[in-house]
Amino acid sequence: MKVLSAVRYSGKTHWSHELHFSDCDVIVAESIGWPKHFDKKNNIRSAKDFECDETDEHEVAKKFSEVSWKLLKEWGSHHDNILAIPEVWSVRSFWEWDVKPNVLVTIDEERHKQNLLEAKRGHEWNTIKFWRHMLEHEAKENNIPVVETFQEAVNLLR
Repeated sequence: MKVLSAVRYSGKTHWSHELHFSDCDVIVAESIGWPKHFDKKNNIRSAKDFECDETDEHEVAKKFSEVSWKLLKEWGSHHDNILAIPEVWSVRSFWEWDVKPNVLVTIDEERHKQNLLEAKRGHEWNTIKFWRHMLEHEAKENNIPVVETFQEAVNLLR
């Protein structure tokens, strides 16, 4: 399975349509839905909610991560398309999962800040900047290329 990792608010969903790679958000939304407390209004709305016996939000998120990653691994065994995952799952892939991303897309910092402002999330820049640097470090430690555009990532993987 070819995995492209992208930082939050980098345009993963938009570019998946433009460059014809698969967005994990769409696959998960169509298959199992999202936990009710996940804010997906800026990304993919699901017609269904992820069902889980847990009530604690952290436990729901952990279970959702486990179930969705199993789903994506199964999807990858039947599809040859590039799979794009967001930064939150990228961290799990470095530390918990047995599949690592093949490339990390960080996008230009100025474009990234602009994306946040357009989404009315400018106040999140410091946190997202931290995640960018952390993911870049993890990628380099794991010999994973870091690129600034989705086109570069797709070119590396195809």
